[in-house]
Amino acid sequence: MKKNSYAIRGAVCVPFDNPKDINSAVSDLMSRIYSENRIGEEDVVFVLFSQTEDLKSRNAAAAFRATGLAGLTPLFCVKEAEISGSFKKVIRVLVHVGHEPECEIRHAYINGAEVLRPDYSK
Repeated sequence: MKKNSYAIRGAVCVPFDNPKDINSAVSDLMSRIYSENRIGEEDVVFVLFSQTEDLKSRNAAAAFRATGLAGLTPLFCVKEAEISGSFKKVIRVLVHVGHEPECEIRHAYINGAEVLRPDYSK
């Protein structure tokens, strides 16, 4: 079956709940996803973020919008489900790309989030 769209997943741990650290974490994560997958804003259908309930100082979608990489891209951010024993201070992302992959899909789990998906981590 031929794919005409695909999704890229990723996550990043944020050291402290403050706007500067959230901005930096989101910028690092999304820059890596965009560069390693050779995509730009024109390729993206939408981006969905989730963040753990302990990250309250900044919305991840707003942080991404501020990077300039998503001027017109639809963005949405939700609160991660609260599960006992789950990781804290994590932002996850799902990027929906509207065409077939032009290279091998590279998911990005960085800055401590590698343990969430070691199979996708370098």
